[in-house]
Amino acid sequence: MNISIESKTNNALLGRTDVSFALTFEGAVPSRKQVREALSMALSVPADRLAVVRLDSSFGTHAAKGLCHLYPTPEAALKGEKAHILVRDGLKTKEEKKKEEKKAPAKK
Repeated sequence: MNISIESKTNNALLGRTDVSFALTFEGAVPSRKQVREALSMALSVPADRLAVVRLDSSFGTHAAKGLCHLYPTPEAALKGEKAHILVRDGLKTKEEKKKEEKKAPAKK
């Protein structure tokens, strides 16, 4: 898998850097975890500071384009990114919603 960084945009308002990238691969599309590890090596940052937001591949090609957010600290990544993205990237575990028992209304 080869990754090339297309652009880096500093987003000071949200305290992160938006990184656009393109990757080429053999076989199946790599998982988000594999992409995040390869991006961490390409950017020379720890993987827990990266969140892969989008990964788009075209049918019949061995190439994909994507977007990731680079945060200054792992805590900033957990605070600034949406929960479902963190679960997809493996930075957070999915919390099960507690189902409250519905009680029948009291008869009068």
